Amino acid sequence: MQQTKVHSFPSADQVAQALNAFLAHASAEAIKQHGRFTVAFSGGSLPATVAKYLKDNKSVDFAKWFVFFSDERCVPLDDPESNFKLVKDELLSHVPIPDSQVIRISEAL
Repeated sequence: MQQTKVHSFPSADQVAQALNAFLAHASAEAIKQHGRFTVAFSGGSLPATVAKYLKDNKSVDFAKWFVFFSDERCVPLDDPESNFKLVKDELLSHVPIPDSQVIRISEAL
């Protein structure tokens, strides 16, 4: 049985730095083993925290990322309540992830 690890950081900035390092490493390993990295984002403050350092990390091969959304709302994609909009504004508009690899909820729902 695998042990659960809990990480605690004294500031939001240190969380952002740790997420940058974790995602850079995890994506490099996944790309090495599987040729791609798959990630799902929720909304709230997470997109800004994740993107703070990651969007400028030149070691990340964003062209091999596939992005999904884990708790998207049924609203237009440009709505302020859309998690897609949050992730797009904070991360996707700053990194070269192909649009075809960003899997959004259908606005028709």
